[in-house]
Amino acid sequence: MHIKEATIHQLIKAVQTKGDGSVTRHVRTASLPIDSTLQQVSSDLLSMYGNRSNSTGTFGLDPTIHQFPVKLREYLAETSAFQDFSVSALTLIEHEMEKSLLASGGFALFLRYTQGGSDFLLVAMLKLKPGAGINETTLDLQPTLNIDLNLLHEAARINLTRFQKDEQPYLSFIKGKSAAGDVTEYFRAALACMNFTSSKHHTEQVIAIADAFVDARQDLTSDDDRREEKASMRARLYDCFVSNSTEVVLQTIAAAVMPSDPQNFIDFVKDEVAAERYHISDTFQPDKKVYKGLRRIRGTIGKTVVLSFSVDDVRESRVAYDSNTDSIVLASPPEKLKQAILENVAVS
Repeated sequence: MHIKEATIHQLIKAVQTKGDGSVTRHVRTASLPIDSTLQQVSSDLLSMYGNRSNSTGTFGLDPTIHQFPVKLREYLAETSAFQDFSVSALTLIEHEMEKSLLASGGFALFLRYTQGGSDFLLVAMLKLKPGAGINETTLDLQPTLNIDLNLLHEAARINLTRFQKDEQPYLSFIKGKSAAGDVTEYFRAALACMNFTSSKHHTEQVIAIADAFVDARQDLTSDDDRREEKASMRARLYDCFVSNSTEVVLQTIAAAVMPSDPQNFIDFVKDEVAAERYHISDTFQPDKKVYKGLRRIRGTIGKTVVLSFSVDDVRESRVAYDSNTDSIVLASPPEKLKQAILENVAVS
């Protein structure tokens, strides 16, 4: 991770208060120094965010309502400086926080960094917790305040590289489990976070990352083991999608991908590198046309030959590929089909 710019501001609000004037601000006037402290905090924060983020999405499209992407584009176009952009975004968060009775204040961190060839912006509300330290001169205990990453409930990350190319989804964020009464809703409203609802995209991504997970498993010691496990996994994943056709959650998928250790797959999905390569929400509706491909193989040869058969036909050797002749072989065809083919063979 290479940090490019970072700053932090404070919003102060008591719980059980709302309305104009219920939030006050403390604005930092300059960017944070990029030092070892910021590097360590950012690294820990991104690690926690990778475990907590559970939704992918895009920004809202109405510029009169969804102001954050407007301000972001101005910053990326270099018509506003990073500090000015962060204060504008802070104002949006403040206004939405004023509408929430249960929301409390915190420290709004804006972090721009590059990693893995992509440019990112992370916006997070941080909380403090009381602790204790030691005075190195007197060896007295003294009270301290530390960032509590376990209270990371309001955060969003924009892949700026994808955003500028309009490659969707380019946004990930933390969303509470309950749709009703979610005290963090104000934060997502301020940043105009919208769930990416393409069931086709999510289904394709789950299948791709499940295949990658099997390929990466250290307990599978040979290509044959991986091939066999991948076939079994895909059959279980298909059954999982069929049984949860209206909505499926990541925990259920994990139990299908690796029944003996579902958490292993969840950890793989939440890994920072995997999270940037695959974009999956924790809950989505599977796309039937996509997951049918787990059990059926379909393709064309030339412009007129269409093949469609079950995966079981391959596993039971009714359909095979002959690499010597670069041919697909159909075993035990019915007499009527054989006769029709023979009747139309060109005479040499």
